[in-house]
Amino acid sequence: MVYNFLRLIFKLALKVFFKEKRVINKEAVPTDGPLIVIANHPSTFMDPIILASLLKQKVHFIAKGTLFNTKFKNWLMRKVMFAIPVYRKQDNPADSAKNDAIFDQCFQFMEEKGTLIIFPEGTSINERKLRELKTGTARIALGAEARNNFKLGLKILPVGINYSDAPSFRSDVWINVEEPISLVEYQANYIADPRRAVKKLTDDMRKSLEKNLIIADDKQEDLFIKNIETMYKNELISQLELDPKLHSFKLLKGIEQAVNHFEQTEASWFANLQKQVTEYFNNLTQYQLDDRFLARDKKEKRSIFTDSLMSVFFLLLGLPFYIYAYLTNYIPYILPSKIARKLNKFDSAQAPLKMLSGIFTFSLYYGLLTGLFHHFIARGDWWWTLLFMASLPLAGFFAMYYYQRTRNLKSHLRLLGQFYKKPAEIGTLLQQRQEIIKNLDWAKDQFFTAK
Repeated sequence: MVYNFLRLIFKLALKVFFKEKRVINKEAVPTDGPLIVIANHPSTFMDPIILASLLKQKVHFIAKGTLFNTKFKNWLMRKVMFAIPVYRKQDNPADSAKNDAIFDQCFQFMEEKGTLIIFPEGTSINERKLRELKTGTARIALGAEARNNFKLGLKILPVGINYSDAPSFRSDVWINVEEPISLVEYQANYIADPRRAVKKLTDDMRKSLEKNLIIADDKQEDLFIKNIETMYKNELISQLELDPKLHSFKLLKGIEQAVNHFEQTEASWFANLQKQVTEYFNNLTQYQLDDRFLARDKKEKRSIFTDSLMSVFFLLLGLPFYIYAYLTNYIPYILPSKIARKLNKFDSAQAPLKMLSGIFTFSLYYGLLTGLFHHFIARGDWWWTLLFMASLPLAGFFAMYYYQRTRNLKSHLRLLGQFYKKPAEIGTLLQQRQEIIKNLDWAKDQFFTAK
């Protein structure tokens, strides 16, 4: 009962927190066990919430033992989060002896056709990178099957979780589901050499995850991939006639693969392109401009000036509604960020803490406003109260849209001002962009030919 209620709450919270939450190949998700779900782990508690929302059946989690170190945490992790502790040597070498009992518990759970979620990297860091996988998942899976003569029917489901900006509210997440790995295929290998079978299964899990993730070698490469996406994604969508909602991840994966390809085959050209892109985005920062306002869509007929006038008209017309939305939503909106920073300063923890805090701040604040409205303004009339209650979340979304239109107008006006004050510099900036796009067009053709 508690699990189903929390699952419903979290599914609703995910819809609000993420601007786009897209699941690719969802039909590959088994609806029963025995099943082990594995995934990368860039965002502490957000990753298990996302995976649990993906599955129809009740799930349990493997979590590091340090999360169970107080009575309250132990109760929370076991009774609410349905987590099973695993003790790591780096946390406390003495505790690692407890893992034999934990493995037996996992074997029994698999025999009862349970579904278990494991993050085989063992740690959570907000990076577009897949760290070394621990062998524990393979040992649990193969151990459970070996104990049942490989007749258990256990499968491992790899899932790649890709965030556009993990800590940020209203960012995007793409969840890529890979075809399940059947453990019976490893029976002969395990009988011949259990250790080699564990290594092979761990390697296969890694390969399955890697092809469903955007991976960058370091922060510099990650930034370069993001900048190319910013400049060239819409160009690719237009040229290849793709649906941006369906192909966003494939485009990003293609950019990552192209970066790796040219880094190896055209090192000199690639280094020059990196330099061009870095210089261009540094100039954008210097002039406080946004690339999307320099990109000229051939189908777009309205001028920047016309767009600015329309935005001014919209903002003036919507100002009273924005004031109402601001007064009814600002406090519960701003508090989660402050609470998250107070509780944990790591980026990998920010998104789940913001979402969890937001569930409480919005519920409490909306409840308080509704109570005051019902008593002092509606005078006990429930129809007016229900109408007011329904207006609160709608006003919140309007406030976000209004704020974004305000930022867009500022960018438009800044660009117009720079055109007027510094036409030569802006002209140079546009030439830089055109040269980069020309190079990217060449790279696209070369990459498709090479493939």
